[in-house]
Amino acid sequence: MKILNYTLILLFTLGMLSCSSSSSSDETAPTVNFTSPSTDVANPTTITSGQTVMFKGTVSDNKKLKSITFTSLTEKAKSVNDFVTDFNEKLNSKKPNSAVVLDKAEYGVNFEIGTLGGAPANEYTLTCTVMDNSDNPTTKTFYIKVE
Repeated sequence: MKILNYTLILLFTLGMLSCSSSSSSDETAPTVNFTSPSTDVANPTTITSGQTVMFKGTVSDNKKLKSITFTSLTEKAKSVNDFVTDFNEKLNSKKPNSAVVLDKAEYGVNFEIGTLGGAPANEYTLTCTVMDNSDNPTTKTFYIKVE
């Protein structure tokens, strides 16, 4: 009888160990692919002031997305300029928020920002960071050049 009890305890323990080791952690970061604006520092999206900047792409994860954030536009050469202020105000009103990607495996990003006319020639950057439910981040930097 003792052998049967020890055998059952051993089988139960092995079963519990195999169940606990089968849960896998998610170490795969989300995928962020944009066709516009450019994510290539050597080949920025080039516009003239007053033109529209399109944000078009997809964000996806092997499991589920948790958040999407965009930073404010910054200038390569600092200057006091209404272009940046206007762009960031429009970005804040049009960018997707984290609620739209929450618990989705994929989300299509598609919005545009009309830029302020009369902006001085300059190079600008902003970033998009996407996080999945396991807190794996992926960040893309966008490069925009005003001529």
